Amino acid sequence: MTDFCKGTLAPITTSKSSEYTTKHLKTMFGLSSYPKSGIYIKGTSNTFEKYAIDFTDGNSISGVQRKLLMNHENGEFRPVNHKGMYIVKPSSNGLPHIAENEHAIMLLAKAVGLIVANCALVPFEDGELAYITKRFDIIDGNTRLFIEDGASLCEVHPKHKGDDSLSYENTLRTLFKASGNNQLILLNGFRQILFAYIVGNNDLHLKNFSMYREPNILSNVMKDFTPIYDILSVAPYKEYDNEPLTLSLLSSEIDGEFSSSHNQYGYYTLHDFILLGVNIGFTTQATKIYINKMIKAVTKQAPIILGKSFCPEDHKKLILKRIEDRLSCLQRPIL
Repeated sequence: MTDFCKGTLAPITTSKSSEYTTKHLKTMFGLSSYPKSGIYIKGTSNTFEKYAIDFTDGNSISGVQRKLLMNHENGEFRPVNHKGMYIVKPSSNGLPHIAENEHAIMLLAKAVGLIVANCALVPFEDGELAYITKRFDIIDGNTRLFIEDGASLCEVHPKHKGDDSLSYENTLRTLFKASGNNQLILLNGFRQILFAYIVGNNDLHLKNFSMYREPNILSNVMKDFTPIYDILSVAPYKEYDNEPLTLSLLSSEIDGEFSSSHNQYGYYTLHDFILLGVNIGFTTQATKIYINKMIKAVTKQAPIILGKSFCPEDHKKLILKRIEDRLSCLQRPIL
C-alpha cells in the first residue's frame, strides 16, 4: 500500500518513517529530516477549543470553524501569539473530516492552476487530523506584505461580506480598479469563482478575496491576489449545502434579472459564466476558452486528488458527485 504525503499527496519514497516527502518537510516545516518524535499538534481538538479564536457566526462553514496561530519546535506545534507562522484549523463538531476536505480541495485548486498557500494535514496527539496553512504574508521573519481583503476594498462592512446586495461581477470590477486595471485580476478572480461553483464551495464571500502590495510601497495600487488559503466543498454537509455561491453571479441578479438559460434550467450553466466574462470585459470566445480549460483540468485532476486524499470514502463520493454535476451544468446548451 502506497503512503501519500499529508502535504502534497505525492507518494512517500523515502526509506525512513515519515508522513511527508523530504521536499515538503523543508518547504512547509523548515525541517531537513523527519523528527524522531514525529510532527504533531500538542493536545487534542478538545484542548484546542480552550484556546481557539472564536470567529463563529453560524451562517457558513467558515463561520463555525475555529483557528489558532501556532509555531513548532522540531515538529511539535503549540499555540503562540500573533507572530505564529502557521494557521491551524481542526475539524469542527458536527462537521467531521472538514480538515481533510479543505486540504483535498486546496490541492485540487493547485492542480488546476490556481495559486494556493502551502498547506498540510497534521495530527493531534490522539491522531485526529487538523488542516494547517503556512502564512504567506510574513517575509524574512518580520517584514509583512500589506494585505487588504475584498470587503475593505469594496468598502463593505465585514458583517455584510456575503449580503444579497453583492455580486461577483461588481466585486471583480472593484478589485480590477484597485489593481490599477490589471487584466490578470479579472482572469484570476473569474477562475476562483468558477472553481468555487464546480467544487461546491458556497463560502466565497468578500473577505475570502484578498489582495496585496509589497511593503514600503507608497502607491495604494494592489499588486495581485494573495494565495488562496480557505476553500472546501460543502457537498458532504447538508446543513450548509443550501446555495450554489455566496454572492449573486451577475449584478443584474440583485434586481431579480437572471439569464434566459437560468430562467429555464433553474440554476447556473455555461450561459451565466459567459455573461459574467463578457460583462467584466472578456470576449465571448475567450470566456468559453477559460471555462473549457477549467472543465478539462478539473475532469482530469479531481478523481486523482480525491482518490489519494485523506477524506473518508463516503465524502469522496459526495464531493466527486457534486463536481460531476456542476461540470455537467457547465455543458448545458444556451437557451
